[in-house]
Amino acid sequence: MSLTGKRVLVTGSSQGIGRAIAEAMLRAGAGVALTSHLSEAEVTGYPELQRAFPGRCHYFTADFSRPGAAGPLVEAAWSALGGIDVLVNNVGTFREPRFLDLTEGDFEAIFRLNVWSAIDATREVVKRSTSGGRILFTSSLNGTRSEPAHTLYDASKGAVDALTRQLAVELAPLGFTTAAVAPGLVETPLTDFGLKSSPAEREQILGQIPLRRIATVDDVAGWFVFLASDAAGYATGIVIPVDGGLNAQQMGIRPIGDAERT
Repeated sequence: MSLTGKRVLVTGSSQGIGRAIAEAMLRAGAGVALTSHLSEAEVTGYPELQRAFPGRCHYFTADFSRPGAAGPLVEAAWSALGGIDVLVNNVGTFREPRFLDLTEGDFEAIFRLNVWSAIDATREVVKRSTSGGRILFTSSLNGTRSEPAHTLYDASKGAVDALTRQLAVELAPLGFTTAAVAPGLVETPLTDFGLKSSPAEREQILGQIPLRRIATVDDVAGWFVFLASDAAGYATGIVIPVDGGLNAQQMGIRPIGDAERT
């Protein structure tokens, strides 16, 4: 999929899924603005990335955990790229206390980063645009399937799914389309959970996934390239699970006896 001439802003793109999305967009020919709360000097491998894609790779520091981050970021990215055709709302976190220890402050922190950041960045892009564009979201399978110890994260990703659908309707008259990618478990620096150091626990997790492997960031990033391309121009308001079959499966492991088979 060629993205030559497309101008893309990817939030939360210093590592993990966001970094893979940004690099995939660059390889497809887009001009890309990366961003995170880190300074440029703290981003691993950024000088090499900039040298590999001269003139098409930019980085801006923006801390979405603080109010007012979206406006200056979008303004700087818009100026560097000459506009923004595709916004990827990727920034987010899953870190939260256990349910009985949750506070209103925890709620505000998770929803500010996972939901409000997407609303705010989208609003800043839309109000500058005269020709429309594409608004993409990193959601999660947790938006529709829950797991323990993820109360606020799961609720926030459900909100992202709803936002994807609502903005498809809200922004269609302005020429914008929306889509979200909802991964299952993905190998990133934040999602090891000790699985690499515990083969037994890793095998237990793999046993729940029909494809019997955990996704790589590249498994996810390619979908964003497709959704940013002209080939996906008529799709809007959709949430695509990229999960190795988890969403299709009722239970991961369950004994099946002879009485059930006959």
